Amino acid sequence: MPMQVALNVMKKLPLLSTIPDFDPKQAPLLPRDERYQALPAAVVNETFLIHRLAHSLSAGQRQNAHIPNNPILKPSAVLIPIMQRASELTVLLTLRSAKLRKHSGQIALPGGKIDAEDTSPIATALREAHEEIGLSPANCQVIGALPLHETGTGFEITPIVALVNPNHPTPYTPVLSEDEVSEIFEIPLQHILNPTNHNHHELSWINDEGPQTRDWYGIPSIDLDGKARHIWGVTARVLRNFYEHLHEMPQ
Repeated sequence: MPMQVALNVMKKLPLLSTIPDFDPKQAPLLPRDERYQALPAAVVNETFLIHRLAHSLSAGQRQNAHIPNNPILKPSAVLIPIMQRASELTVLLTLRSAKLRKHSGQIALPGGKIDAEDTSPIATALREAHEEIGLSPANCQVIGALPLHETGTGFEITPIVALVNPNHPTPYTPVLSEDEVSEIFEIPLQHILNPTNHNHHELSWINDEGPQTRDWYGIPSIDLDGKARHIWGVTARVLRNFYEHLHEMPQ
């Protein structure tokens, strides 16, 4: 992508942080996308996920992970940890620390920039999960990589999907990086994959550059401890893409 074209693309994504008194839960709703239905709970198991995502693994093993497709974006990766609990599959999420300069206090997936020593987005996602929440790569079975996602804050993200056995080879004991993560929690995977829980918001406002419009997904949720959690922005978009990706037939 030529540099000027890339810059124009970025200009079309005004930051939501520029909106005064902004509440992502209260923004107007767009009509629901009815292309896909909820995946039946009886179908969504480890075998199904592995089968649907197996063809995507090469995207997480790119030979040169340090060169983004969009030259003005920073290559990064996040991990979607699918926890293999005895009763059900869940998605592990983090609450970003209030100390962080960007997206503080928001719900996120473990992840970050691709460092020089990282050989692939998979390596980045696993390293960041270990650094942020103490999740050992030994507990993770990487099963897929989702398409690249560009953010308005300047990152090109490769989402990596992994099954996590919290008891093998050793029990997972969370250790949170206090500078990055204030909490971790889990949401049932079936809730994430139900499109009736996907609210598509759109908001228009005016700033110094004129009229602006942004849209995003929000996923109102209840974690395993019964606490209300509102997943939105990049994290909700990545999870929505995960939901859509599971409907695609393997190549």
